[in-house]
Amino acid sequence: MNKYLDMAMAYAKENDFERCLEYNLCALIVRGGSVVSVGYNKRGTNAFVEHYGDMAKGKRDWCLSTHAEMDAVLKARGKIDLKGCKVFVARRRKLDGLCANARPCEICQHVLYNYGIRRVYYTISENEFGQMKIDNPAKVFDKMVSAIAKTADAD
Repeated sequence: MNKYLDMAMAYAKENDFERCLEYNLCALIVRGGSVVSVGYNKRGTNAFVEHYGDMAKGKRDWCLSTHAEMDAVLKARGKIDLKGCKVFVARRRKLDGLCANARPCEICQHVLYNYGIRRVYYTISENEFGQMKIDNPAKVFDKMVSAIAKTADAD
């Protein structure tokens, strides 16, 4: 795997998560080989989480938790400039302790993009990890809506 994903997985095993969570996620923000912030998923939201949830999807009721990526950004955003940092996200299944897919959701992509983070590495399984380049999620969403509208017009 990757040393930072291994580290995130170790933190996910050690953290005292809420019992109701099926998955334990940990996100590390790394700059120049040093971990600058560690975030964990948790139930409940705050104004920051709700702002980005509304921005990404419009008014919604399906995301009622703070994701690990958001938590890591919240802990670091007032202390350091996050531009150019990388994020490493690991998901640990509570049932068996194995790695699972931790690809950032659309909301987290918005958060990371707005704070200048463009590269994310995430667990897929015990032996696989993925990486993604964060492009402007609003542009991607606008292209998708435009394509759907063109398809509807053609019918």
